[in-house]
Amino acid sequence: MLLLLFAAFLIIPAVELYLIIEASHQFGFGNTLIALVSISVIGAWMVKREGLEIIRKAQIELSRGKLPGKEIVEGLLILIAGVLMLTPGFGTDALGLVLLFPPTRIMLRSIFTRLFMKKLETGKSFLWATKSNGGQQVVDVEWDKSNPKEENEKELEE
Repeated sequence: MLLLLFAAFLIIPAVELYLIIEASHQFGFGNTLIALVSISVIGAWMVKREGLEIIRKAQIELSRGKLPGKEIVEGLLILIAGVLMLTPGFGTDALGLVLLFPPTRIMLRSIFTRLFMKKLETGKSFLWATKSNGGQQVVDVEWDKSNPKEENEKELEE
């Protein structure tokens, strides 16, 4: 986890800065700036287009009475693509564009779905680690206090 945060906040920006500097040496500062802005604008347009398409598909599935599971996963991938497109740099923009193209998104959706289903079958936590309750039995209890005001008044009298 710590290594992941280290990569996210130090290594990735350093690589992006290096790529921007190299591009500006090759193509000039103005052309590099135009390329960065153009890619971001095109990416934002694609995120909007693909996001609206996923919302439309999810509404169709819901109207049929089905849970839009595939659409939810694809929506998360589009959200990640949008975040990558907002991060300035050529590397994150390239990853974001890859996530925006439907064939690669469908491939990643199937991989993540299989991974998630495997984790559910084994009973392990999906994100970072599993938690053990030390062999203790967990009991889930629900109750309904019909009139909590009366209960509170009785507690105050005592």
